[in-house]
Amino acid sequence: MPMKNLIRIIASTVCPLIVISSTSTGVTAKAVNVATAASVKASKNKSTLPTVGTVKKLVNGDLACCVTLVDDKGKSYNLYGDFRFCGQEKTYLNKKVRLTYKLTNIDSPQCQGRVPCNKKQRVNLVAKMEVIGAKVGTVVTLPKIGTVKRITNGDLLCYVSIVDEKGKQHELGADFGICEQEKAFLNKKVRLIYGLANVNDCQSAEPCGKTRQQQIIQEMELVR
Repeated sequence: MPMKNLIRIIASTVCPLIVISSTSTGVTAKAVNVATAASVKASKNKSTLPTVGTVKKLVNGDLACCVTLVDDKGKSYNLYGDFRFCGQEKTYLNKKVRLTYKLTNIDSPQCQGRVPCNKKQRVNLVAKMEVIGAKVGTVVTLPKIGTVKRITNGDLLCYVSIVDEKGKQHELGADFGICEQEKAFLNKKVRLIYGLANVNDCQSAEPCGKTRQQQIIQEMELVR
């Protein structure tokens, strides 16, 4: 009776996963709806990554926001993106965008959503998406009250996933001190206090001397 080996390479719950099955007749590969080792490997090679394309899907995953992008030649890509892009479908979905990447560490697929996890992988993450031809001065409304669903420590900011009172999810940047209070705020209803901060505007985790101003969460207060 032939021995069968099943190797599952699991990352986020959103990008394509390759399931490889080895049998006596050869090797078969089946794609399912999770992130692949192939896409992870490709994400490390910046020359293979698109810089312009149309956003077809934004889905919140365990490791990052999964961005499905189609380039000008019709080729589709599944990319790791900053968590803040998810929840902004109205801004980016079906829009042509210009992408900027940064080399950063994210949780390893072996974590399978476990927090905290000390296993990391180095990937090129979509750090910036600019809508091509967008009107300048679009006002983004930030939630004042919501329930904290996730708090993640990033290279540039602490990132907080908030569901507001209308059920809409927001991915927001926050002061690093917020990440240190994860146990106090996770799954709790909070009031958000924002402030303008200078954030590194680089394509890697290393300082490059460029900054941008961004409204970030500076304080969170529990709503009783």
